[in-house]
Amino acid sequence: MQGNPTSRPLRILYGFAYFPTRSADPKQLFLAHVRRLQEAGFDVEPFCLTLDPPAQAMTFRELDWRWRLKDKILLTLYENLAFKLSDYDVLLNGNGINLHPAFIEQLSVFTVFQCFDDPENSHNLSKPVVHAYDLCLVGNVAEVDNYRRWGAQAAEWTTLSLEPGFYGETLTYDEVLHGQRDIDLFMMIDRLAPWNGRRQRLDKLAAAFPMAHFYGQGWDKGFLPVEEQLRLMRRAKIGPNVHNSTGPLNSRTFYTPANGMMQICDNKSHLGKLFELGTEAVGFDNIEEGVELCRYYLTHDEERQQIAANGWRRAVTDYNEINVFKRRVELIESQMRRSNKGLRRLNLPVSTARQDPLVRVATTAARLTACIDTAMRDPQGTFYRMQQRLG
Repeated sequence: MQGNPTSRPLRILYGFAYFPTRSADPKQLFLAHVRRLQEAGFDVEPFCLTLDPPAQAMTFRELDWRWRLKDKILLTLYENLAFKLSDYDVLLNGNGINLHPAFIEQLSVFTVFQCFDDPENSHNLSKPVVHAYDLCLVGNVAEVDNYRRWGAQAAEWTTLSLEPGFYGETLTYDEVLHGQRDIDLFMMIDRLAPWNGRRQRLDKLAAAFPMAHFYGQGWDKGFLPVEEQLRLMRRAKIGPNVHNSTGPLNSRTFYTPANGMMQICDNKSHLGKLFELGTEAVGFDNIEEGVELCRYYLTHDEERQQIAANGWRRAVTDYNEINVFKRRVELIESQMRRSNKGLRRLNLPVSTARQDPLVRVATTAARLTACIDTAMRDPQGTFYRMQQRLG
């Protein structure tokens, strides 16, 4: 199924974030996602990369500080991860969190950094660490070249995927094409996000369509549970999509058409890399254009319904979680073929490709200690200077 050049599928340890949220438990959602991948034939296992979960991901500044201080909780996570990796070919850091580049560089498995960060947060998450990974899977199509400029050894574009429970799986093409909908616009979005004038853009959209169903932080209608979101999306004609800046990269890009709404989205040029513009989705370059497009398609039902139906078919076919993960594995395999590190692991028989777990842990622990001790002795290093101040 996966086109692996070896006699067995790649064994992938899939690192994930477990963060606090007011909606569905992200850990249980991720574990269910992994079970579906396993049922589809992928050899993948989950591994939580969050310290003291549920918790927010560390910024790189905090991560680097903990690393230099030999933080016990952090190093325990790394020891457990190194032990677990003894039986795997690939480490996929699915959210791009909490792994110091000096640790990543010690690993003999093929390492993959996957991230869907907005550029406003890249300095906290991706930019300081991408150089250490064998491959970066970049969720923001507009930012792939930036990853390469930051020193990524290899960077390829990936996308988010549709997950069951977040779109109407019983919906059909004919229902989208011919069904009657009584809500003009629907969108779940944080109105208070401060970046790049997004709030002002949302205010203009809301002023133009006072009867629109907009929900989330900062909106009068407040937050909606997933079940209610699904119910309203099945009634909505158009789903606007607004990003902080570059994109598209958010989940709205996929669940909007998957729920039968016509998508009118910013970042027009890059939107065309995901959907055929004018046929499966419509893009705009500024919010004023977006407002006019919404007005136009609300008065041209047949055009809107045709675009919505085509977008639905593209979303559920190309962006379902199995096909998206399959493409990620293909990207990993392709880079492994180009990588000496990857070739060594792919060409070794299973019996010799894996070391004894205790040996791997001892080796990795020794390497970690050596790296940190080196940092401690570096007169230019933060930890060395901290020691001098503390006397």
